Amino acid sequence: MRPVRSLNDSRLAVMHWLASFLPDWLVDAVRPKKVPIPWPTMLRAVIAIWVPLAAAIVSGDRKVALLPTLGGVLSIMLDPGGAFPGRLRVVGAAACGGAVGLAIGMFIHGGGWMAVVILTAVSAVSALISRLGRTGSAAGLQLLLYCTICLGPVGTLRPLWHPVTGLVGGAAWGLLLLVPSWMLGPRGTEAQLVANVYHNVADCLRAFGTPELPALRQALISSVNAAYDVLPTRPVMKRRKRQATHLLVILNTSHSVTEAATALRVAGKRPPPWVADALDRLADCVATRPTVEELPAIPPLWSDSPGAVALRDSLITLSRAIAGEGIPPLPLADRPRLGQRWRNKLRELREELIGGWLAWTFTIRLTSCMLVAGALSEGLPLQRSYWVPLTVAVILKPDYGSVFIRAVQRAIGTIVGAVVGAGILAVVPFGPWLLAPFGILAALLPWGKAANFGLAATFLAPFVVLLTDLIKQVGWALATDRAIDTIIASLVVLLVGYAPWPMSWHAHLPGKFAETLQQVCDYMDESLVTAWATGGQGGNDEPMVAPSWRSRLRRRSYRALSDLRVEYQRTLSEPPAVSQHAALLWPAVGALEGLIDAVAGTAVAICRGTPAPEPSAVHQLTSELRAVAGAISAGVSLPPTTRRLPTDQTLEQVTAAVSSLLSILTPIEMPPEMASKPG
Repeated sequence: MRPVRSLNDSRLAVMHWLASFLPDWLVDAVRPKKVPIPWPTMLRAVIAIWVPLAAAIVSGDRKVALLPTLGGVLSIMLDPGGAFPGRLRVVGAAACGGAVGLAIGMFIHGGGWMAVVILTAVSAVSALISRLGRTGSAAGLQLLLYCTICLGPVGTLRPLWHPVTGLVGGAAWGLLLLVPSWMLGPRGTEAQLVANVYHNVADCLRAFGTPELPALRQALISSVNAAYDVLPTRPVMKRRKRQATHLLVILNTSHSVTEAATALRVAGKRPPPWVADALDRLADCVATRPTVEELPAIPPLWSDSPGAVALRDSLITLSRAIAGEGIPPLPLADRPRLGQRWRNKLRELREELIGGWLAWTFTIRLTSCMLVAGALSEGLPLQRSYWVPLTVAVILKPDYGSVFIRAVQRAIGTIVGAVVGAGILAVVPFGPWLLAPFGILAALLPWGKAANFGLAATFLAPFVVLLTDLIKQVGWALATDRAIDTIIASLVVLLVGYAPWPMSWHAHLPGKFAETLQQVCDYMDESLVTAWATGGQGGNDEPMVAPSWRSRLRRRSYRALSDLRVEYQRTLSEPPAVSQHAALLWPAVGALEGLIDAVAGTAVAICRGTPAPEPSAVHQLTSELRAVAGAISAGVSLPPTTRRLPTDQTLEQVTAAVSSLLSILTPIEMPPEMASKPG
């Protein structure tokens, strides 16, 4: 047995004979990610699925279990986590989309080629709805999935309101299981997410100069994004929202803390261990809101470096924010009139639905694949033909990663899952004993969802096999049909939705890199020029409901960099013909992160007394970077750099970072097919 190295440098032990012909990209495709085991979600999944199944067993009616159990699965698979209101919106929208899909599917059941035409139209509507953020994406997917499911035995269920009520009721039951924890701590999730930000900063302080630091920094960026996703980003103006405002003030203070920590890291100044310990103790106080006297002591100043002074001042500010000091009064908001609010909403909705070039490309790809899948299901002698378009819809979902890797993972996972489901059908009769395999599969669903798309299919496929068999008993043949249809659907996606669209393979990566580079330039201009133009401090020393514009630009830059890393990993999961082009940009991603850090460190130094640089020197740097970003976005040869970079002493670290980035990018010849299109 020898180790096989995956694309992200991890190793997977594979038997020698298997490793000899498995390519690295395929090993990486099937390898599950290391994720914490979600025990609470696993328990909730078991209860959400056991109860409707137990009701069917007690009543003796197999059909009673089908849609409520699928509704329970929906509430688990589409639960985004985080605050309860956001989870309610996503799962509720998905249930409504599924209910509409059920109604349409039952109407077109048995409609032959007319059903294929309507299903293709529904896929186009699904793609449009999916543009409306996370909630719209969930609703659009379920609309298409349940419309497709009804082309099979589910479409024979009558009356119409029974399956619709069952699906919505099962999803509602899954959400109801969240209510007890929410009632015990309505803001518990938000407080924990805010506390995690500071725990992650403390971990980064301890890891200065160690190999663990890059992963910890990514965890920090992810925790900041997760916290802002569940908290309001504008001033909260209602008195009943005071606790949310308090948490927002604490979270906004993290900008100065993380910026000071970045300045220390850039300067090579590791703080003493007790500084990180103090930050951990402050983070533990986020949920309790103690008084100033009850808060842990702030450590004395351990160094006179700008980063150390800024970090200690930020800890004092954080302590005051946790104690509730500095929170502004919350007057009633001057809300726009109802008509104006509706006009604003409709304008935003229209802009999102119009989308851009990439959005319309995906719509065409999805409808083309669904049309071909529907034609195959109608023209070929397939026993379970509706599974072909159903699997196409799941694989081609736009926000689940690489299409190619999803097709591979889905095919492997579904075939394995179909065999497992067939085995359960062969040995477990309908009755109480069926709760055991359903419970195991339900518990594994949340973990599989987080670890690997193929694993999610592995645990979800037996559900579909078993639940479908409750309507029409077929036995082993059902699993065989499922495997055949999955292979056909995967081929449809690869040959119709992937191969003819080379721009869909990697068009996002150069565009995201150029967009991130532009955002870094905005952050440089604000941090090194605008913030000091009027002689102000440009900092964010006082806790406020809204952070300074400099802090917000910095967070946007880091968030864009995090998204860029995700897109890079997605592109690297493609076959070598695609991933080799993506590898050209990887060193530049690291250099870009170094540039953001250098700007943050310089901004902290200026805030602590270092003379501000000449604006012309800063603009000279950003103009070079903007020219490079424009060339990457247009897919043309990169312009030759002037190399006459400024010699301003304050900008020494920033200039070195820019020079390093340009030296990496200039030799890169961007392939024409990697040009980024608008949208």
